[in-house]
Amino acid sequence: MPKIKVHSVDKREKYRITSELFEVITSLKSKREVFGFLFGLLTPSEILMIARRLQIAKMLSEEKGYNAISKKLGVSHQTINKVEQWLHGDEERNELIENKINKIKKKRKNDKRNYNSSMLDKYAHHRFLKDLLG
Repeated sequence: MPKIKVHSVDKREKYRITSELFEVITSLKSKREVFGFLFGLLTPSEILMIARRLQIAKMLSEEKGYNAISKKLGVSHQTINKVEQWLHGDEERNELIENKINKIKKKRKNDKRNYNSSMLDKYAHHRFLKDLLG
């Protein structure tokens, strides 16, 4: 699929189609439905880009430095700065993200189950997510 220039799309159309996307995502009822939806819709590269940004937010909330984040995740300082600006642009958003990340950490410590989803086994380039989720 060719890249789309965000600024070339009419604002009303952009709002309409992104609203529909968010409505579908928020209507998904289980983690399995979310995995199936995202793995079917997005490429592994797109999923990894989103996941990296979340990891950047997590590491920033742990007060890791730009160099450590860049080295570990293979992202540029510009990307880290963009995530940091987004994260700290709204105190409620910052607290929400930190609370979600902490909840996930606690759940992983308590939940030792293995995510043996056939969707994650289907493609070799998706297997890295099994380690991420496990």
